[in-house]
Amino acid sequence: MDRIALDTTFLIDLQNERRQRGQVRGATKFLESHRDTELLLPAVALGESLEGFSDPSSPAARALVDPLEILEITAAVAHIYAVTLRHLRSAGLLIGTNDLWIGCTARAADLPLLIRNPEHFLRIPGLQVLSYSSQPSGRRAP
Repeated sequence: MDRIALDTTFLIDLQNERRQRGQVRGATKFLESHRDTELLLPAVALGESLEGFSDPSSPAARALVDPLEILEITAAVAHIYAVTLRHLRSAGLLIGTNDLWIGCTARAADLPLLIRNPEHFLRIPGLQVLSYSSQPSGRRAP
């Protein structure tokens, strides 16, 4: 079974698509075409996703995230984060802190990261990114 880490934008888009019944878009199409794929959620993306609900314990919030395995921040993730942050800073290519944690969590787990717009995640060396707005890119950062 394939395994993929999700970025926060995927869950936001999925939730929005569920509210707009009858309109099947990128996130829903991806789920439908990857039914046998195990979806995992970096802990930082969990926090970002739950922050979008007025009550993070609500049934709607729980229904969105409870089926997902959570990828914790470990010492290995922190090491990759530190090395990557130093590299991006010296190259003048910084990305948002939470995005960097999410990307480094996926990289530490050796999982591709599913994102609507993967461009700045490609700055994370060794991270494979997939896009659900079109065909998966399968691109890996250098």
